[in-house]
Formats: sequence, C-alpha cells, structure tokens
Amino acid sequence: MVEHNIHLGMVSHYEKELLFSRSPVSQDLEYLLATPQIIEVIIEAASRMLDPLLPDPYITIGTKIDFTHEKPTLVMDGRPVRTELRVEEIKGTKILLDVKCFDGIGQIGFGKYERAIVDKERLRFATFRRADQAIL
Repeated sequence: MVEHNIHLGMVSHYEKELLFSRSPVSQDLEYLLATPQIIEVIIEAASRMLDPLLPDPYITIGTKIDFTHEKPTLVMDGRPVRTELRVEEIKGTKILLDVKCFDGIGQIGFGKYERAIVDKERLRFATFRRADQAIL
C-alpha cells in the first residue's frame, strides 16, 4: 500500500480557458465546447489535484470515466471551464472522484472519474513490454 495524503471528502477546483473548439464531429460547430475538451480538463484537474500528494515515483492514471455533458457552452468568448472534483471513495490504489463542470453561467456537466495510483517506472516497463509484443 502506497502512503499518500489523499483523503475522503477532499475537494479541488480547477479552471482553464478554452478559446476554440476541437469538435471531432463538425467544423460547423466551432463555437461549441466539445465533450472531449471537457474530459481533457477533468483529466488535467485530477492529475494536478492528486499527483502532488503522492511520493515519487507514484502518479495517478485514469481508468474509467462516466460523464454527462448536459448544457451547450460557447468557447469563442474566452469564458473558462471550471471543474470541481471531490474524492468520493478510496479503495486500495483506486480513487473515485465526483466531478462537476461549470462555465460562466452554471453547471454544464457531471460524472464520476476513477484513477489508479501506479509506479510510473513499472508503468513504463509494462507499456514497452506490451509494445514489444506487437513488433514480434
């Protein structure tokens, strides 16, 4: 078990300004915030929240996300997207986060995000070992 400073109920807020859409569906929707962009902000927010609370060489990686994008958001006006993450559950190396996302008007989405605590060197080794199997 990895010693860490992550605890139940811990809350973190993160804000990021998005100035353009990266909608994979249509260039006709360039004014709308795309769901994958919100997911990227959630991933970044969770990493910034949790990773500094772990000893070296440990980090967290995403393992599962369930997100509902409920409101459209303009991205061309420079409004930031804000996340609120709360540690809902800790089971061994798994951390479950409750996620809420907001624009300047109100809530635009919500969900659950699971991350796992891993040794980054072991992760690197396992990744390259798996890649080597594809080459053979």
